[in-house]
Amino acid sequence: MGEISIEVLIFLLASGFVAAFIDSVVGGGGLISIPALLFAGLPPSVALGTNKLAATIGALTSTINFLQSGHINKKLVFTLLPLSIVGSALGVYIVQLIPSEFLRPIILFLLILVTIYTVFKKNWGMESNVKHLPGKLNL
Repeated sequence: MGEISIEVLIFLLASGFVAAFIDSVVGGGGLISIPALLFAGLPPSVALGTNKLAATIGALTSTINFLQSGHINKKLVFTLLPLSIVGSALGVYIVQLIPSEFLRPIILFLLILVTIYTVFKKNWGMESNVKHLPGKLNL
């Protein structure tokens, strides 16, 4: 792997800071970080993995705080955790099978679609329609 220029490093640091700030406030930091990582020349699978690692660490921190506060059904979390690990591994495997030349335009197209949806759906996620978990999910 070649050396990274100071300009690219500064660009990635600034993009990462902005993406993390936006993600912590309203979510969707990946809409900034993934294109920045692709622009810096990373292969699509590495850009997706780097973004997902940052998101996972943020989610893990939040989950630990919620678990400690008692606002999470621990039995449900630990029942669903293996499914999320299997799904993550399957997703990584599939991304590794797709050639970079094909994956890059797909990622950019999907990011554009998500951005358009996010811009026009201002109240997305503002109200919860779920009042309680059905009995079968209340483990």
